[in-house]
Amino acid sequence: MLVLLPAFGIFYPGNPNQSPQPESSSSSLSPADVEFLDEFEADFLKKLHISGCPGAAVTIVRNGQVIYSRGFGKRRHGARDLVDTKTVFRIGSLSKGFAGLLTSKMVEDKTLSWDDKVRTYIPEFNLRDQQQADRISIRHLLSHSTGLQRHAYTDLIELGRDLTYILPEFSRLRVYGKEGEYYAYQNTAFSMIEEIMYRKTGVDYNTLLSERIFKPAGMHYASTTYDDLVYADNVAYPHVWNRNNRCIPIRLNKKYYNAVSAGGINASIDDMAAWLKVLLGNRPDIIGSEHLDHIFEPVVKNNNKAGFHGWKGVKETHYGIGWRIVNWEDKSIVYHGGSVNGFRSEIAIDRKNNIGICVLFNSNNRYAGKVIPEFIQNYETFLKNQDDLDEKSTVADGTSVAKIRS
Repeated sequence: MLVLLPAFGIFYPGNPNQSPQPESSSSSLSPADVEFLDEFEADFLKKLHISGCPGAAVTIVRNGQVIYSRGFGKRRHGARDLVDTKTVFRIGSLSKGFAGLLTSKMVEDKTLSWDDKVRTYIPEFNLRDQQQADRISIRHLLSHSTGLQRHAYTDLIELGRDLTYILPEFSRLRVYGKEGEYYAYQNTAFSMIEEIMYRKTGVDYNTLLSERIFKPAGMHYASTTYDDLVYADNVAYPHVWNRNNRCIPIRLNKKYYNAVSAGGINASIDDMAAWLKVLLGNRPDIIGSEHLDHIFEPVVKNNNKAGFHGWKGVKETHYGIGWRIVNWEDKSIVYHGGSVNGFRSEIAIDRKNNIGICVLFNSNNRYAGKVIPEFIQNYETFLKNQDDLDEKSTVADGTSVAKIRS
C-alpha cells in the first residue's frame, strides 16, 4: 500500500484547484515526520511558483515505503489539466540508471560481464587509437570512461540518427585519456549497451527493459517510445522561456528515442516511486544488494564540479555505472539529473539513511538544480534534531529512546 502524506490544504499559488491526490495514510509517519514533510511541501510550492515552472511531481521513499507522493500545478501552461502522480513526464538522463541496473541483472545471470569488450559484440566499433578501442569494455561505456571527448556524436543522436549509422564515424575520433581513468560524459557511446544487449540476446533493449524492470517493479506508466508518450492519456507537456521571459509550452519531440538508455524513458512519479524502492534495495526479487553495491561504486573521478555549485561542502564526485556519486567528508549520495525536450528531472538516494527522492518538472528551471541538495541538507538537520530530542528523552529505567529504537 502506498503510504502518502495527508492533504495539508496547501495550494499552488495561482492554481486554486490543486491536483487531486490518492487516498492517503500516515500510519507509518511520526508527528515529526509529518511536520518535516509539511515544511518540505510548503517550501517546494513557494519555490516552484517563483521558478515559473508550470508543473512538477515529487516522491519520497523511505525504508521501502512511499512517505510522500504528489503532483503540483498544470500539465500545460494555459490549460486546465493538473499534474497528478500518474502524469507521464520525460525523465531524460535518469534513463542511464536503468541501463546500469539492467546490465547488472544480465551480469547476475551471466549473460554479460562488466569486462566484456565492446568489440566482442560490435566488431565494427573502432577509434583512431585501435588498441584503446580493443580495450574498451561495457564498464567503460556505462561509466563515461572510454577516453573519448565529451558528448562525442551527441549531435547525431539528437538529429535522430541510428547508432548503426553513427558507429563507423567513431573510427575518426582520437582519445583524450586512458580508458577507465578519463571521465567525459557521453550519450552515443553510452547507448552502445543497447546494441550489445540486442546482439547477445536477440531481444531489443526496450523489450528487455520492460520485461525485466518496468513490469516486475510495477512501473505501470513507464515506456520508451515517442508514440507511447504522445498517445498517453495523462501526459505533461514541455515548456521553455521565450524572449519575453514567459514560460510557454512546446511540442513533444523524438529526441533520444533512438538512444533510450541515454535519455529516452517516459515515466510518472508513481513509476519513479517504484523505481526508488528497487534502488534502495527493497526489491531483492529484482536485484540483489551486492549488485546495487557494484553499480553505485565509483568507477572514475569527475574533476569538474561545475554542476554542483549549490551542493555545500562537496569534497569530490565520481561516476559509477549509470550514476553520479557525490561525496562529502562524512557521507555519500547517489544522484543523477536529466534534461530533454524542455523537461527536467532529478533523483537522489541516501543509502545510509535508506531514503530517496525524485522530482520531475515540465520545464528546465533554476529551482530544479537546488531541490535535491536542499532536501539532503534539510533532512540531515531533521535527523540531527530527532537525535538531540532522543538523547534528552528517557524512560523510567533511564534507557534512552534512541537505544530502544536501535
